[in-house]
Amino acid sequence: MFLTKQTTGIRWLVLKNRIQHIGWKCLRFVILLGLGFLIVYPVCYKLMASFKSYADFSDPTVIFIPKELSLVAYKTVWQTVNYPYALLLSILLCGGVALLQMASCSLVGYGLARYPFKGRGVVFALVLLTLVIPPQAILFPLYLKFKYFNVLQIFTFSGVLSGISLINTPWPFLLLASTALGFKNGLYIYIMRQYFYNVPSSIEEAANIDGCGHFKIFYKIMLPGAMPMLLTVFLFSFVWQWTDSYYSSMLAPNMQTLNMQLFGMTEQLIQNHGNIAANLLESPQFILLIAPLIILYLFTQRFFVEGIERSGIVG
Repeated sequence: MFLTKQTTGIRWLVLKNRIQHIGWKCLRFVILLGLGFLIVYPVCYKLMASFKSYADFSDPTVIFIPKELSLVAYKTVWQTVNYPYALLLSILLCGGVALLQMASCSLVGYGLARYPFKGRGVVFALVLLTLVIPPQAILFPLYLKFKYFNVLQIFTFSGVLSGISLINTPWPFLLLASTALGFKNGLYIYIMRQYFYNVPSSIEEAANIDGCGHFKIFYKIMLPGAMPMLLTVFLFSFVWQWTDSYYSSMLAPNMQTLNMQLFGMTEQLIQNHGNIAANLLESPQFILLIAPLIILYLFTQRFFVEGIERSGIVG
């Protein structure tokens, strides 16, 4: 009798644990499904709306699936912004900025991680502080620096505004990126610093014994192992530069990059044809803007996820 009760209790306990395990799995599935729906639904809605004709857009009964598929909106956007040229210009600008930020931030992150010097903690704290400073606080001084660019007055201000204008050129973005002073560079320096900080010091000691100098250790030993982190920084920089309209509208408002062309097209449509035409072309503008980013992510997804996991951002 005692053994029967004990066996029954064990079976009930096992059944209870299984029910709890299945319940938690179902709960996680529902939560992930809901989050996935919140993320994917706007993209799917924009995608379907981009194929609507003017008649479908004016028909209140057409909500998600258009009655007739039309490429008129895509054709209009493609021709208006000269999409191939704008796409090529955007890839060159964003790729150049991303490469320069990757190089400069890896150097700064390596220095903060591996070289002890007085004030290192203060410098690192200032780097992190750049993440919380609102862009409105620094945009106007940056604009003046590049509107009246003078190498001799970079760190001084005499009260006289004189120099060459770099506005509406790629140079403001390239100069900021190459000096680790670009947009979001605090995050990129943090990512690289966290990786280099966790590298065992025995690797550097062995390299020193073999006669390697500081820079040779950096680019021969440290950088090859940091490729996932470098790719993560590159992708972050590329995406943020690609979708940026705030800094670009101030430092390069007349550059024919894709985001500025689409942004200017929306304003022009509202002024000339009203909100209906602007809303009709809003969805194909969105799809044509993010399509290159989706293709880029599909090819680099594995390395990007690995870099995020090893960066110290999560966990």
